Formats: sequence, structure tokens, C-alpha cells
Amino acid sequence: APALCLAAFPAFSEDLTFTHPSGATVKFYGQIVPTYQSVDDGEQTYDSVVDNSNSSSRVGMWVDVPNGENLLRFNLEVSLGLKNTADTSQTEDEDWIDWQRTDIRKLEGVYSGNFGAIWFGQGSMATDGAAEIDNSGTSLAGYANLPDTAGGFEFRDGAALSGISIGDVFKDFDGGRRFRIRYDTPDFSGFTFSAAYGQEVLAEDDDADYYDAALRYAYQNDMIEADAALGYAWKNDEDTTEQLIASGSLTHLPSGMNLTLATGDGKDDAGSYGYVKLGWSGDLWDYGKTAVSIDYFDGSDYVSAGSESKSWGVQAVQTFAEQNIDAYIGYREFAYDDETDADYQDMSAFLMGMRWKF
Repeated sequence: APALCLAAFPAFSEDLTFTHPSGATVKFYGQIVPTYQSVDDGEQTYDSVVDNSNSSSRVGMWVDVPNGENLLRFNLEVSLGLKNTADTSQTEDEDWIDWQRTDIRKLEGVYSGNFGAIWFGQGSMATDGAAEIDNSGTSLAGYANLPDTAGGFEFRDGAALSGISIGDVFKDFDGGRRFRIRYDTPDFSGFTFSAAYGQEVLAEDDDADYYDAALRYAYQNDMIEADAALGYAWKNDEDTTEQLIASGSLTHLPSGMNLTLATGDGKDDAGSYGYVKLGWSGDLWDYGKTAVSIDYFDGSDYVSAGSESKSWGVQAVQTFAEQNIDAYIGYREFAYDDETDADYQDMSAFLMGMRWKF
């Protein structure tokens, strides 16, 4: 096998790819996503310049080694550990840079061919992304996982903090990344099936076993582009917890109009929700694609039976293709109520920033 060291990859292209004469490649990539965040909790406004949890700043590399008709790949990807929109709150003053081992997003290998793909190591479980399929082009400014916007902020009960945060009552139950073994089938007329078993090795005090499975579908012709997923996950610990998720996104290509839907049920009284986004994307000028959208989230039974979690938001993203930059802006309002006598104030969050990819 060829030695995959930098000295052995003399060809260097603008996309940071080194190519060996054998056909093996090493590709480096990353993104920086500075964001201005402003959150109004009904009593005070909190302003920060942070990282964007919707698509965090990161660096990574892919090593691809052809093996006949098959392909062996290795992926290393780490977040930069920057203070982000999901971590800010009224009470915590997080360090602006605090890299932890949990910022290792991926450290994995995958062997793929006509049989499908086998993954091993730290990376996506089968249901990772199954609740968050979104072809609107605006997910950088807001999507189904609302806690990424301002998840640490607590609702105020009157003027006092309630202890109930946005992250507690707007969960989308999407699958995560863990140290796992995963299998993906080949594509069968647009359908693929995935299953995985994993454990949480980067976070402390989590000895649970995680299992999940997902069915995905993709279709495109001259008129429409459609993507959808259905996932089921369960966690074996002292008790077994389950969750069911689904999402889909449909685009009418000639007009650029698109519709995104998502739903999830945390089972065992953990909450449930429905999510809808209506958007448009197209070419208003030569810089790159423009995308705008509006969305609505309706959840219930988070934290306590009978609770209601509602949110609406608007998003816009402008791509500058030559510079590999996406500029974005998003505004969202959150409302929560339960069957207690608490008087929860509504909250709002505003995000504005840019993502530079390399």
C-alpha cells in the first residue's frame, strides 16, 4: 500500500486536495462561522459574537484509498471548540474557546462497494440527520433543531428565571454521533437502509448502549427534487428509552419553491412535535443562490404532560459562490406554556453572520 504522507502527495489543488499517483487522495476542508446573536427573554437583551451551532466552525480531512472496485476512506473532523449559539444563556459566561474531547465530531473509517458501506469509529449513527432533512438552503439561519439558535436561554416566569430552557422544550430527537459500527445498504431505486450500534465514549458517565435504524429516500427529475427519512432509535440504560423521527423536503425546481416537513415522538412522555418550513431559492443576481424561508414548530408534552412549545421564524441566506461564503440572517420567536400557574414570557432570538468554507 502506498505511504499516505504529505510528502507523497505532490499534486496540490485549490480545494486542498493532495493526490498520489496510485489514485489515493488526502483532502483537507473546514469552515469558519462567526455569528452575531441577540436574545430577548422578555426582561433583558443579551448580545454575543459566537459560533453558529446550526453549522459549527470545524476542520477535517478525508483520506481515500481505492481498492479495486471498492473504496477505503478515513475521516477526521473536529469542531474548533468556540462558544456557540446553543451554549449562551442568562447565567453562564462560557469561555470563548474551550475545546473538549466531545468536540471530536468524527474519527472513523468506511469501506464501501457494491455491497453498501460499513462504518466504524466515532461518527454519525443511522438516524443522524433523519429529523433534519432540509433542502430550503436556509438551514444555516434556522431549521428543525431550534435549540441550536439559543438553546441555553431559560424562559422567565414573570421576572424570575424558570429553570426551563429552550433546549428542554424544543427537542427534535435527531440522532447523534457516537463510537459505533454502522451498515448502509446499496441504493435500491432511491431507497437506502441503515442500522447502527454505538456507545458514548467521549462524554463521561454514560454507559448506555445505543441502537438505531433509518430508511432514506432520494429522487430527482427535471421538475422536482425530493428527499425523506424515517428513523427509530432506542437507548438501553437502567431504563429503555425510544424515539421515532421523520422528515422530508420537496423542491419544485423550475420555480425554486420548496416545502420541508418534520415530526418526532420522544416516547415515554418525552414530548412530540411537528415542524413545517416553506421556502424559495433562486438566482436574483450573479453572486450566487438566494434563499428565503418561513417556518413553524408546534410541540407538546415536553418537561411535563400538557405543555405546549410553539415557535415561528424567518430565514435568509445569500451565497457568494466565488468566495465560498454564505451570508445569513434569521429571526425566531419562542413561546412555552404548561398546566402550572407559571406566567412564562415569550423569547426572541436574532442571528446574523457568515460561513466561509475552504
